[in-house]
Amino acid sequence: MTTPAQAGRIAIVCYSLGITGCLMLFLLLAQPIGMRFDYLHEQNLRLIDVVLPTFLGYLGAASHFLFNANRGREVPPENVVLLRLLIHGPFVIFIIVVVALFVSYYISHRPLTTDEPRVDQMSFESLSRYLSICLGLLAATVGVISSYLFGVSPVAQRRLRNTH
Repeated sequence: MTTPAQAGRIAIVCYSLGITGCLMLFLLLAQPIGMRFDYLHEQNLRLIDVVLPTFLGYLGAASHFLFNANRGREVPPENVVLLRLLIHGPFVIFIIVVVALFVSYYISHRPLTTDEPRVDQMSFESLSRYLSICLGLLAATVGVISSYLFGVSPVAQRRLRNTH
């Protein structure tokens, strides 16, 4: 039977793998699908540089946890619903906002017909800044949670202190 903490760990890994794969694929295919990035300055790759470390950190913690004998913490039953909200909520918000960001960036850079109202183009710097804000949401919530779920349990910490 899967514990709530284990379900949380699995969710973090699934979201991290899915978001990493989708963003990498999207940003690598951005030019052929019409995203207006400056490819001479490798703006699409700069966005990969901004986004990837967050998700690779979660995946690295999960990989370490898998082979570490000092298993992470469990969650008391009364906090299970809160755990689910704090894991799924930030990832869902991140996905929705990032999709909206890229759609906004794309729409603001497309050619307008003569009868359409003028739209100010979103700058690459604004896109990067908004993406960083979205990553901040994950760092403030999922980053803290993953350090507990994938970290060393209090019992294992005491055992480690007693052996030194």
